[in-house]
Amino acid sequence: MDVVLVKNANRMMTTASLLDDGIELSFADGQKGLIPYGEVPEVRNRQGISGLELPNPYEMVLQMAGGESVEIPWDFARHYCDRTYRPTIEAIAALGRRTIGERVRRYRESAGLTQLALAQAADIGRVTLVRLEKGEQSPRFKTLKAVADALGMGARDLLVEPEFLPR
Repeated sequence: MDVVLVKNANRMMTTASLLDDGIELSFADGQKGLIPYGEVPEVRNRQGISGLELPNPYEMVLQMAGGESVEIPWDFARHYCDRTYRPTIEAIAALGRRTIGERVRRYRESAGLTQLALAQAADIGRVTLVRLEKGEQSPRFKTLKAVADALGMGARDLLVEPEFLPR
């Protein structure tokens, strides 16, 4: 018999417990793990926590002994419960960087510009443009906007394939 999970089960925290060595979590898809207290910057040990809540499936809230609250989102917690999560997310991010870089290169070449000419027009370093085109670095929005302006287009044109842009 096949098991069917609720949509986004991998994002839904279902239980959380405070243990001596960390916060034990489980997700709706069955993944379980432990977040060591030392991995949460605001938390040093179990004694500093006065309470724990799961107000919704996507967020855990630690009530600290001093009265403040610490919110832990599902994606921070997930990589402690699923060894494949972090590499998968990193691969998706790398693909996004490469895709944006390829678009920048394609538009630059279509405009007949060298890397140096586009970098100068965008007021960024040529090395920054090289890294962006190779997908080695995620551009800040300011950089992406400067490149788009230098190419005579909007930043969204560099972020979204033309067939997905509204007409």
